[in-house]
Amino acid sequence: MRATSHASEEREAVSLASGDPDAFMPKTAEFAESRMVTEGSARVRKKRDDLIPLLEDLAFNLRWSWDPPTLDLFQRLAPDRWAKTHNPIVAMKAAANEPDRLAEHAESILERHGALEQYLNRPPHVKDLPRIAYFCAEFAITETLPIYSGGLGVLAGDHLKAASDLGLPLVAVGLLYRYGYFRQIIDDTGYQREAYDRLDTDAVALRPVLNAQGAPVIVEVPFPGRTVFARVWLAQVGRVPLYLLDTDLADNREDDRWITGHLYGGDQDTRIRQEIVLGIGGLRALRAVLPAEAQPEVLHMNEGHSAFLALEAARERMVSGQAANFDDALLQVAPHLAFTTHTPVAAGHDAFPSDLVEAYFSGYRQQLGLSHEEFMLYGRREPEAVWERFSMTVLALRSAARRNGVSQLHGAVSKDMWGDVGLSLRDAAPAAAMEAITNGVHTATWVGPEMGSLYDRALGREWRMSPDKPANWTGMLDVDRAALWTARTAQRARLLQRVDEMSRFEGLGGLHPDVTPENALVLGFARRFATYKRAGLVLTDPDRLVRLMDGGSRPLVIVFAGKAHPRDDPGKLLVQRIVQASRDPRFKGRLVFLENYDVEIARFLVQGSDVWMNTPRRPQEASGTSGMKATLNGSLHLSELDGWWDEAYAPGMGWALGERLPEDLVGEAHDAAEARQLMDLLEFDILPQFFDRDEHGVPQRWLDCVARSIEMMAPRFSAQRMVAEYAERFYRPAGKAAGH
Repeated sequence: MRATSHASEEREAVSLASGDPDAFMPKTAEFAESRMVTEGSARVRKKRDDLIPLLEDLAFNLRWSWDPPTLDLFQRLAPDRWAKTHNPIVAMKAAANEPDRLAEHAESILERHGALEQYLNRPPHVKDLPRIAYFCAEFAITETLPIYSGGLGVLAGDHLKAASDLGLPLVAVGLLYRYGYFRQIIDDTGYQREAYDRLDTDAVALRPVLNAQGAPVIVEVPFPGRTVFARVWLAQVGRVPLYLLDTDLADNREDDRWITGHLYGGDQDTRIRQEIVLGIGGLRALRAVLPAEAQPEVLHMNEGHSAFLALEAARERMVSGQAANFDDALLQVAPHLAFTTHTPVAAGHDAFPSDLVEAYFSGYRQQLGLSHEEFMLYGRREPEAVWERFSMTVLALRSAARRNGVSQLHGAVSKDMWGDVGLSLRDAAPAAAMEAITNGVHTATWVGPEMGSLYDRALGREWRMSPDKPANWTGMLDVDRAALWTARTAQRARLLQRVDEMSRFEGLGGLHPDVTPENALVLGFARRFATYKRAGLVLTDPDRLVRLMDGGSRPLVIVFAGKAHPRDDPGKLLVQRIVQASRDPRFKGRLVFLENYDVEIARFLVQGSDVWMNTPRRPQEASGTSGMKATLNGSLHLSELDGWWDEAYAPGMGWALGERLPEDLVGEAHDAAEARQLMDLLEFDILPQFFDRDEHGVPQRWLDCVARSIEMMAPRFSAQRMVAEYAERFYRPAGKAAGH
């Protein structure tokens, strides 16, 4: 990851004012322009000491991750350091030692700082909401802060960005993993190996949260026979503070220092420790860092990893005398809790054996007035099933009055899976048995620069801040097709350049000479390499695929990226199969695997691919937001009718796998039938339509589909729509239950 690969190089001391992250607030370009007129050239004479605090405000607010002009400023401030790291903190430190360079860019620094203040001071789009705390085990805000593994983290990051854009009164809580997920290394056999890089907190946009005496805020988390201490860090995401807990402290036992060492690393013992720190420690962190009047009224658990927070919220009720017993306390807090489940796959739900639960909760459960068997019941679906493990999903469902899946299909599947689990041991009816709020993606983060400029010219700029409004996209059908093709070609060229560079770096010789940005169709596939996602489906008939790829003037390029969980051996074998195919002379230069999939590679892929392929076994894909990002950039979707695509697909705006196949096909027979269908779609529909060009080389029919797809899907699957839906359906009703 960029934040760590050059850590030693970036450790030189630069004394910078700490500033107050809560005081950040921006102004639009119009405001900045007017101020420039009045102050004129006096700005250029700004002293270094005047500019550094402004630059700090910009660097330590992660809004730069979705504000291209601010990123451009940091690139211009320190071109060499930027080329190595793409990290504003590193660029800021380098520029701070060059007063002349700061003075040269003083106008831009003041302009971008004014824009930041304007942004932070904007009136909220959604008003009169209760205060919300959003808990998640991972957050993907930027590749420079590598505390994410994949889709769940990207969704959580997009949730925070959209909440910031909308002005929701939301804070977030997660863990600061000192070694992140892992850096993927592909060995000579094509097998995935894992390497871990220590995060340099001095090189990322983080600050320790300090108390009134100027000391770091330390949270005490109850563990058997001891207290585990967790320091609280702040990552400011626009208007949303993200608080991250870190147990790597000298006062902790050595093994406890590793609780926040790796994301999803280690065994179940490590996992339960992490979830205690996230849930119980996370709620205690909010009590410690926020004043009484700013405490959240709604707690949103994004996946079951944080479900222990329900225990702590109920314990508080008991300690304050508001509840006589734990069951009453749980029913009291339930109206203020929301729970989102993200997986219909049983293995994706954490569950712990009875002896492990007792080892960690023997003392804490006594504060709740519960015996071990009584405690276990809150995590068991069937009270009589004494062999059942303690399920974090069941605990969340017994605690949260509002619960949802992340697509319409997933909501229905989750209702079938969990609909009989009510609140507390009384199985009281929740406010929402199981709702469906379909995921969305943060438009400004994922749209590519050329497509963004095209939208600005053709649609105006309102799509940037209100992408969920269909009216902001209605002009897509009138967009000049040649201009659309030019933008798409530029983004395809950037992806192909990156693919060629990485292929040559790995000694694979780069792309095939026939492949050029103007004449290649790029098929993208990037996600976690779990076997149910069937990454190898397109390789089922290699001879036919070779024929389709060897198209001369109609080349097909397939680009794969993704990681398998370190403990998922079948997933690793699937990675190996794809990598070995990329090294097969028959596919050389036309089928490529990009190593170490992260947010940066994801941007290249979703912005540059022409067709986005998603091949899970229905109904095991809860949502699949990567396809939303790709369609936003003018890619057409080729997917199983699963997750979001089950509700989004319409003829003429992409293709559906599994459609009209016999219902009695199961297992390998079904996979084989879908593999044939996939190849038929490529050969007889997708490739002919893409290469059907007019006299100017523009694929008019193809671009008509692209324009329709963007117009229909961009607003419908935006994170702003998603967060606004949570606000109206979950947060506002929960606030009313809290007396807001």
